[in-house]
Amino acid sequence: MDDAKAAELFAEYGDYCASERGLSKLTIQAYTRDIREFFQTLDIPAADIGEKHITAFLRKKRSAVSARTLARKICALRSFWKFLVEDGLAQRNPASALRSPRLESYLPDVLSIDEVEQVINRAARGRKTSLRNVAMVEVLYGSGLRISELISLRVKDVNPEVGFLKCLGKRGKERIVPMGDKASSAVKAFLLAAPAGEGDYLFRNPSGAPFSRMGVWKIIKKLCAASGITRRITPHTFRHSFATHLLQNGADLRVIQELLGHAQISTTQIYTHISTKRLRRIHRQFHPRG
Repeated sequence: MDDAKAAELFAEYGDYCASERGLSKLTIQAYTRDIREFFQTLDIPAADIGEKHITAFLRKKRSAVSARTLARKICALRSFWKFLVEDGLAQRNPASALRSPRLESYLPDVLSIDEVEQVINRAARGRKTSLRNVAMVEVLYGSGLRISELISLRVKDVNPEVGFLKCLGKRGKERIVPMGDKASSAVKAFLLAAPAGEGDYLFRNPSGAPFSRMGVWKIIKKLCAASGITRRITPHTFRHSFATHLLQNGADLRVIQELLGHAQISTTQIYTHISTKRLRRIHRQFHPRG
């Protein structure tokens, strides 16, 4: 792989890991090292890489590294090709069948309803960008979009009058998602103040180009910090919060699956674990024998 092209690709992958998956800077650096190491063992184009190449690489590493390091390398390769497929840079994921050992359980962080309100209220205090930022956060939380779906929205894809939007999810799967009254009102106000043609992107940076993943993430980071939220929050946290709050208020898991665009119900079931974890915490806090 050409050095300049590789550097650009790994930078985009890093943005994906940070904004879509909420990974830390150190984890992204480790993943990038693992992927670079893998490509250094091969002299063929990425498009020609198959399961056998990845399996051979991992087989050699199995006796040289710890189980935890091996699991990280598997996660890195799997997520890298997932990124390539989602961005249309590869047709298939040769690492999708890899299974890494479950070293520890992971539950994504979520915002409380009050914290979401704090972020939105903070976004409304801006100047020229306040309407845009409010609309951005309201749509993220109100429709549970992935960051890639948010930045690819065009004006023609949203209908605030009826409260629905159309987005293109993973593997090019299109879905219609409700926006909610607050998000619809925010988008309507934003479009009235900054009208654009139907073919234009809904959220554009100052140069008129669509936002990058990192562009949105930087806005979210600033808003959360200004709201007094000190833990690490990414745009994807709003998607987790959307699903968790729906479940806590009685929404059916199958409905949440459809709204999120999950292919498998097992992917959506993690939100039941988040809800259970919250119930345990409340029970321990308030029950006299908790």
